[in-house]
Amino acid sequence: MNYWNKKVHIAGKEYARFFAGPLDGYTDSAFRQLVREFSPKNLLYTEMRHVASLVNDKRRRAFQFETIEQPLQFQITTNDLSYLHQALDLILSYNVAGIDLNIACPAKNVIRSRSGSALMADKGLLQQVLIILRECTLLPLTVKMRAGFKEKNACDIVQLIEDCGVDAVAVHPRLQTERFSGEPDYSLVAEMKKRVKIPILYSGGIHTFADAKNVYEKTGVDGFLIGRGMWGKPWKLAELDAQAQGQEFNITSRDIYQVAVKHLEYLLCLYQSDGLYNFRKHLPFYIYDFEGASALRQSLITSESVDEVKEGLKKIVRD
Repeated sequence: MNYWNKKVHIAGKEYARFFAGPLDGYTDSAFRQLVREFSPKNLLYTEMRHVASLVNDKRRRAFQFETIEQPLQFQITTNDLSYLHQALDLILSYNVAGIDLNIACPAKNVIRSRSGSALMADKGLLQQVLIILRECTLLPLTVKMRAGFKEKNACDIVQLIEDCGVDAVAVHPRLQTERFSGEPDYSLVAEMKKRVKIPILYSGGIHTFADAKNVYEKTGVDGFLIGRGMWGKPWKLAELDAQAQGQEFNITSRDIYQVAVKHLEYLLCLYQSDGLYNFRKHLPFYIYDFEGASALRQSLITSESVDEVKEGLKKIVRD
């Protein structure tokens, strides 16, 4: 059977090759609901949350998700074992598909607390975290990682991850210092595939099916975590899944307009009056590639009126 026709097996569950990766500030419940309308079964991820913030936030904002978003992997990071058990008890009291540990985030405010990608430089602490996670749940346990923190150690880390009972790993093959630029280390990912038996997903720079094919040919990965490639394109997983099956996938400008309006409405429902301001960062990804797009973006980004924004979005329609 063709590689693209097969499923990825994670902890006894089957998934399509393409997964909706977590991006803090973008892949909230509103966006995930949009993705789910196009892709009913693909695995989605929550935004990353530090375990201490989960415990201390009495409003439980990180748990604002709808049933339609399932299956949903809950992503955490930590540098503090004292909060870990409390956070896990809280997470597991909600209906989540599994838990994902982020040891990939390169943001300065995250690594300053020895969380995110900084955990890759502390193998002892990472091992303790993984052991606790595995002991506390039988749900699918996954890890998102990088090539390393300051130095490449992904091959050693992925073996530790597998030894601790993790079910799958996603790798962004750049160092923390490289963030999202520079040439990805495909050979490192290929070597990781040889070292472990658990599924390895590739993360970083997948915008088209051609990108995915190129990465698969160079690495042999089991699947793909799509992040920035989904900005303004909540249909991206459906598009990639269709193209993987040799099928056409078409989105019209009217479709884009309708998705943008629905995105705004979901954000208003989720954040009330702050929904419009939250929508501003998404606007540029819906308004592009047509005459007058730049001027329209500028006018709508500064608008204080929901009705005005909805009316302006009609100009997206070109067919």
